[in-house]
Amino acid sequence: MFVAKHGKQHYIPKCYLKAWCDPATPPRQDPYIWVLTKDGAQSRRKSPDNVFHETDMYTIDSGDGARNLLLEHGLSQLEHEFAQLRRDKLDGCRSLDVDEHLYLVAFAAAMYLRTPVQRDHQAAQWGAVLQLADEMMAVAKAATPEERASFPSAFPPSDPKDRIPYEDVKAAAERPMQTLFLPQMRTLVPMLAELDYVILLASGEDRFITSDFPCVWFDSEAHLRPEWDRGAGLLYPGIEVTLPLSPQQMVIFNRKGTNGYVSVPGDIVDDLNRRTRFHCHEFFVNSKNSTRPVWFDLGRPPGDVAIEDELEPGA
Repeated sequence: MFVAKHGKQHYIPKCYLKAWCDPATPPRQDPYIWVLTKDGAQSRRKSPDNVFHETDMYTIDSGDGARNLLLEHGLSQLEHEFAQLRRDKLDGCRSLDVDEHLYLVAFAAAMYLRTPVQRDHQAAQWGAVLQLADEMMAVAKAATPEERASFPSAFPPSDPKDRIPYEDVKAAAERPMQTLFLPQMRTLVPMLAELDYVILLASGEDRFITSDFPCVWFDSEAHLRPEWDRGAGLLYPGIEVTLPLSPQQMVIFNRKGTNGYVSVPGDIVDDLNRRTRFHCHEFFVNSKNSTRPVWFDLGRPPGDVAIEDELEPGA
């Protein structure tokens, strides 16, 4: 099948996945990662170039048949900066300057927002708003002049600047990635930049895994709040935003005053891999064809929180 130039667009970047290539790849063979189904029942070797991509996922339709690649090119530049940062600073456990810290934050924010999981979550949310708007417009169209005159009393006036035009709602529902990604990045990056961040180091034979939804928001204190307020928000003191950086490193953005590079024992690596594996959509990635039982252990949720509540994407 013909794919236009830059049509094959990765939602998990190739440069990011290359760190998980199996070190036992035979000589003269293309490097590969191990992609495992969420339940761990199946695994396959895949080149980072041939996994986690969709056609024109970030391409913006200019309306005249032209393909606007602004978003795709912007993500490619961010991926380049991350790959250089990982090679020059993170791999050597060197301190990051202000600009490097912002690149790390921006990369983590993009990894959270750019996946099909988030796209479909946003499409569902805005689709519900669009459906409600369509229903209200249909009711208004069918109403008599007398009935329409009574509508304003049922809906209090709002500040014009708080109103969202119908066409914007429709665009968010039908093209959430192209419509919402940049505004969400402008909101999320400054918020993440305010958090502390610690880079955990696996030692010995321990390795971090990653997935098709690698940036996870988790709050171990969420069960202490009312049921309607258990989302993992960045303003809560218990928030942890985790992103595996390589098999040897994982960054955790937090509000607990934890910073710098910290070596962690195998049980912590396993527990964080368990979190990564639970939050993946369909697949997780390892640098070797192996799993550990603890990654699949449901455990016992604290309080009355169901495990499904903890795994809600886009919370």
